[in-house]
Amino acid sequence: MLGYIARRLLQSVPTLFLISIVLFVGMQLIPGGPMQAFAFNPRMSLAAREAIIHRWGLDQPISVQYVKWLTSMLRGDWQYSFFAGRPVKDLIADHLPATALLMGTAYIVQEALALPAGILAALRRYSVFDTFVTFFAYVGYSMPTFWLGLMLLMLFAVFLRVLPVSGVVDLNLTGAPFLSGDYHDWFFQHPVVGVLDVARHIILPATTIAIVGIAVDSRFMRASMLDVLHQDYVRTARAKGLPERAVVLKHALRNALLPVITSIGLQVPLLFSGAIVTESIFSWPGMGQLFFQALTDFDYTLMMGILFVSAVLVVLANLIADVTYALVDPRISYA
Repeated sequence: MLGYIARRLLQSVPTLFLISIVLFVGMQLIPGGPMQAFAFNPRMSLAAREAIIHRWGLDQPISVQYVKWLTSMLRGDWQYSFFAGRPVKDLIADHLPATALLMGTAYIVQEALALPAGILAALRRYSVFDTFVTFFAYVGYSMPTFWLGLMLLMLFAVFLRVLPVSGVVDLNLTGAPFLSGDYHDWFFQHPVVGVLDVARHIILPATTIAIVGIAVDSRFMRASMLDVLHQDYVRTARAKGLPERAVVLKHALRNALLPVITSIGLQVPLLFSGAIVTESIFSWPGMGQLFFQALTDFDYTLMMGILFVSAVLVVLANLIADVTYALVDPRISYA
């Protein structure tokens, strides 16, 4: 297993290299290219513009620009944000934990509800529960994320006022922004209150992201489970007199999970794209909101940094999905 993981990590290097080329060329194809960023920043002096142009070779061929960009990225120099005036690495490091918290929570809620719902719907085919799961799946999948987030915000935060409108913490309670030094000091003194405060703020954005995933994975799990339940080895297990619980969990479920694992792994980029809209709606200080701001300002260096980090996360998610195959089905060998 360790050897397989090492080989996959090595295979990820050329994959990320090709992704970096696509990202860089795609940014260059935007009307105006990187130079367009200067048009949105009238506060930047002429000397500062010339220094950036010279350092990144923006007045040179695209191949030279790419080599300079890739070399600097590998050295850890991700340049400065044109508008924030801070290193891109620091901005991403400040916002990544909030997105990881939101996406992780949404991911756990999504799979904790979708997988059991799909399994029960398959076992109780054409029942009232199966009809409800099917109806919820169609409705949940058809609702746009931005509309769903706004409706949840209006209902629970504006009309009922049972949940906060925006942010990740209550500044009146903590006295400091999320994950700042002062916030850490306050959190260690009030851990229970801090956890409950974050939990109240994360309910609406996590639900907004998770509903679409629940709709997709519950249908996928149902279809996969139905296919496995009609296989000969399941009929044989039942004919031998094995308890229904053992037939479902030991024989059917483990095989039904294999195609679902692929779907779950491929949903990481969908979660990130959903986080862009959701974080903007709920003012969640994560990577999605940061990318939306960078896109609005055409902050070239910041967008490149965020896109490259997102590509790395997607590649790692696919690696984790492949490794999970062996954990679910021991017949699969990666020797």
